[in-house]
Amino acid sequence: MPYVKFDTPAMANKATPAGFVAYMEKEDKLKGIDKEFWFNERDNYIPSHRIMEDIENQKGLGKNDTRYYTGSISFSEEELAFLNNDTKKLKQFGKAFIEEYANNFNKGLSARDVRFYLKLETDRYYKGTDLDVASGSKRTGMKKPGCNTHFHFIIGRKSWDEKKKLSPQSNHINTKTGAVKGGFSRDELKKRTEYLFDTKFKYNRPLEQTYQHYKSNCSRQDLKSRVKEKVLLADKTTSSLRYDYLTLEEKEKKLNVLVNYMQHGINKNNANPISIDAKSILDEAHKRNYNGDVYKALLNMNYRLKNGFKPTGDVTPYILEYAKFTGAPYSKLPQSMKEDRFMRFVQIINKQLPKDDRLDSIKLFEIEKQNHLNGKVYRALGEFNNLLSNEGAPKGAQTVILESLREKHTTPNLSSEENAKHHDTNIGNAISSVLKEFSLGNLNVGSSSDMEKPIKKKKRKLRR
Repeated sequence: MPYVKFDTPAMANKATPAGFVAYMEKEDKLKGIDKEFWFNERDNYIPSHRIMEDIENQKGLGKNDTRYYTGSISFSEEELAFLNNDTKKLKQFGKAFIEEYANNFNKGLSARDVRFYLKLETDRYYKGTDLDVASGSKRTGMKKPGCNTHFHFIIGRKSWDEKKKLSPQSNHINTKTGAVKGGFSRDELKKRTEYLFDTKFKYNRPLEQTYQHYKSNCSRQDLKSRVKEKVLLADKTTSSLRYDYLTLEEKEKKLNVLVNYMQHGINKNNANPISIDAKSILDEAHKRNYNGDVYKALLNMNYRLKNGFKPTGDVTPYILEYAKFTGAPYSKLPQSMKEDRFMRFVQIINKQLPKDDRLDSIKLFEIEKQNHLNGKVYRALGEFNNLLSNEGAPKGAQTVILESLREKHTTPNLSSEENAKHHDTNIGNAISSVLKEFSLGNLNVGSSSDMEKPIKKKKRKLRR
């Protein structure tokens, strides 16, 4: 059965679809004049800039409204073989699909009412999450064998007349009353898409290939188990593809992507944009044999930028300086970097705590400064983090930390420096969990909403 998948890009309510549109042109460079254009029911040769203008010029959308959706339509090998992989027939099907999509909103819409663009691709490529890549038998970007013709599409949120907001991800299904009338049934669209293919091409579909057969022979519980299994497998596969496991070429590419994102992604609305010398970054990474120090330094800067840090000018020197200390324990850090690591560790802990019981990072660091940044409070955070891991979150997290500061923090039979290293190891494990999220490509770790200053409580004197 034709498989229809809808996606909601993470920044589809703020960013332009430039990244997606550019990615969809990856095959065009190889095909040259024979490249595939975007198309819809009106036009067969739509250039990318028209799609960008259409999506960006939609009117009547709020700042939190999703501006566009993306997705794909895939076919089985049997279906493609039946059509002899005839791209003209497939494009006819694509145009007819837009009509089914519009009808599915139950608002009396037709294909000419929706902003819908399709692009045909003939190849598929291995991704980092594919098992063959994880096992090392294939590399990211290699072409997959077999017949892999499919469609990608991008859809605008507003109808052409700007009067209706349309979402294929809506949870409303043919509702008659309330704020949302009509709705969208993805399940119904899948049935209609299969019926469209079979009737249009007179395809005698075997029973075991029908969508209804698939649903009838897969209970909801079995389906949940299968989905869970798939997710776990994907997580396992992805975790084995952290920065440390990439090839040198892939590491260099990952560094370039992160530098570009920091300058033109999260930083694009900054009145005083930052700059990063990509060549200096890559040269330093090369000198260190891409051991991850420079990558972690970039992640640190990325983390700070996402949480309100607004530097101006070239931040390359800061990144390169930070790279010298990524593996150093807290006790060995320059004073200028201790606050950065301290605050970041508090954020890591706060992510595990209820919103109404989070640590006051400002107050705790004031106490750390009173102790001449000797690591006393930092080590107390490490002990508290271990408590969280072993026993769960206690009530009154701030009080627990302050109470623990009244006691002796050094581990028996260890020198003060050895004790610091002992705690830094535990703390490093917690910090590595956030770095792992970044290395897996999750650039949204540590959003600004997590950096809100806690409500200041009345100061209480510490017993000496």
